[in-house]
Amino acid sequence: MTDGVRFNSIHCSTLNLVMLSSRRPLMPDNKDEYIPIPHKDGDFLIADKSAKDINVEVDFFLDTPPGMSFFDACRQVGVWLTTDERKRLIFDDDPSYFYNGKVTGNINTEQIAQYGTFTVVFRCKPYAKGV
Repeated sequence: MTDGVRFNSIHCSTLNLVMLSSRRPLMPDNKDEYIPIPHKDGDFLIADKSAKDINVEVDFFLDTPPGMSFFDACRQVGVWLTTDERKRLIFDDDPSYFYNGKVTGNINTEQIAQYGTFTVVFRCKPYAKGV
């Protein structure tokens, strides 16, 4: 088990979420383009030093609080993760840096019901920034 994460100014523990693991890329992919040239070995490289967004994945376990329905607990998580713009994503084990991210994809309630776990994918700017 690992520490938690803060997103949208709220710590995951506030919602009875336990962060199980995360996958944070060390470096982003660049925007290089490779163009195949017919009848020539290899590809033509158009170098681009700019970086693509990164996907930061976080696995959670939902511990439904006593007196709250499972579905209400799921709805609270959905409200927390829904934003119109990128928000700060701060990991407890690296609190001096943050990612600017927004949730992509969806979370399947049935998966949470069956396993208690789910994965959230945050699409973030290429580099973490110092607080």
